[in-house]
This record gives sequence, C-alpha cells and structure tokens, in this order.
Amino acid sequence: MSGTYSASKAGLLTNKYGLGKVFIAGVSMMLAGILITLFDSLAIIFIGMLILTTGFFAAHAVASSWVGRRAKRGRAQASSLYLFTYYAGSSIAGTLGGIFWVNFGWLGVGLFIAFLMLTALLIALRLNRIAQ
Repeated sequence: MSGTYSASKAGLLTNKYGLGKVFIAGVSMMLAGILITLFDSLAIIFIGMLILTTGFFAAHAVASSWVGRRAKRGRAQASSLYLFTYYAGSSIAGTLGGIFWVNFGWLGVGLFIAFLMLTALLIALRLNRIAQ
C-alpha cells in the first residue's frame, strides 16, 4: 500500500519541488530503508521495508516520467529503453543479490543493495545538476 501512495504523492511533489529533488528523496529513502533492515528487531525490519518500498515506488514513478519528459523525440522508444534497462538491471542485481546471500547472508545483501543505492544517488545528484 505504501507504494501506491508514494507513487501518486511523488507525482504531486514533482510539481512543487521538481523531478530531480523528488527522485533524490526517493532514492535516499530506499537507502535508509535498506540500512534499517539490517537491525535484528522484526518491527524495525518491517519499518525499513516500508521505507524502502515507499522510496522505490516514488523514485520509479519519477524516473519513468522523467524519461518521457526529457526525450525530445522518440518518446516511446525512450520509455521502452528505460523499462528494458529497469528489468535487465533488476535481473542482474537479483542474481548478484543471490550470490551475496549465499556467501554473506542478509548483511551482504543489504550492503550490496546499499552500494547500488549510493551509486543511484550519485547519478541522481549529477542528473539533477544537468537538468537545472
């Protein structure tokens, strides 16, 4: 349910704050959420998953709309390319996450995802500067 709420709320927030800032906020929430899941308490892990999911759906909604807005021509192709890389990336990251799980357990998976989120955050900060 948090994803449904955050995706629609993210759309509204982009009108006020801009795509870049809302995307950065979504990715930051994902990073915070995954780090929170590294605690031992089930209640805290649940809160981390809620924050991660909220950030994910907000960031994904913003990113997919950003692609369409940035494309000068070939918007359908740009959106298709975004979705292709979205699914390819999730397949590759999911496979690598399994390797981290086997070798390092949840801590390894969490740190791997945190690394991906930090990378996404750096890219988002750069894209936000370019877009302005």
